[in-house]
Amino acid sequence: MANEPVSNSPKQLLLFDGHALAFHSWFTSYPNEVMPGFFGMLKASIRKHTPTHVIVTFDPPPPTFRHKLYPDYKANRPPVPDGLLEDCERVRERLESLDVVFCTVQGYEADDVLGTLSTRASVSGFQTMILTSDLDLLQLVSPITEVEVFSQYWAKRSFDVEAAKRRFGGLAPENIPDYKALAGDTSDNLPGVPGIGAVAATAVLGEYGNLDKVYEDLEAISKLPIRGARRVSRLLAEHREQAFLMRTLTTIVCDVPVDVDIDGALIKESGL
Repeated sequence: MANEPVSNSPKQLLLFDGHALAFHSWFTSYPNEVMPGFFGMLKASIRKHTPTHVIVTFDPPPPTFRHKLYPDYKANRPPVPDGLLEDCERVRERLESLDVVFCTVQGYEADDVLGTLSTRASVSGFQTMILTSDLDLLQLVSPITEVEVFSQYWAKRSFDVEAAKRRFGGLAPENIPDYKALAGDTSDNLPGVPGIGAVAATAVLGEYGNLDKVYEDLEAISKLPIRGARRVSRLLAEHREQAFLMRTLTTIVCDVPVDVDIDGALIKESGL
């Protein structure tokens, strides 16, 4: 089962990143509103992927554990527009009326709930499709989990393992947090390791795979055939603690206490 493509399992789970796609709907509509775009995407995705089960996840009010570890987490983001959160509440009310399962876990982002549910699903015989506007979720891609990404800047894309690797310079999906630990992530206000950009991060991880192996022998990194190898080695040594903190912040948690029965999230005759 674990090596089969997503389309081959009789149990198909669709996970919908509720907050991310609510924001996407708000900013891609005129006038700004969530409901039409959100439910349009949800209905179109159900028609396209024909899942047997569907769950929608939402972010809780901050802070999450990431804010507690790093107070500047997402501090660069503008305030939520007036009306958007109210629209999100109307979305939840509508989902409830349609008997669609949705959930939030205090202290954890929707990404963590998605990671936990997709992990549980993988050991329960499900193939999973995650719908989002957040490329961070590509770290969850596996032979039985794909991610479809909506964007206001480019056409919707689906990512399997090979597509996720291409997006991150050949790195495996599980090594995306290692990459962001070094290169940073401006969208989440995470600096990574100062002075280590995308090119150096990709080169170093392409050689060693993950952050733990990178730090096993920094002297060896100084001899890599990459530009500024000695400088890269020095910067890694100077910012070791920050690098591992960044990885913790960018790693999706896959064992949060989600009180949801996936088998009970069957699609019902609800108008979707």
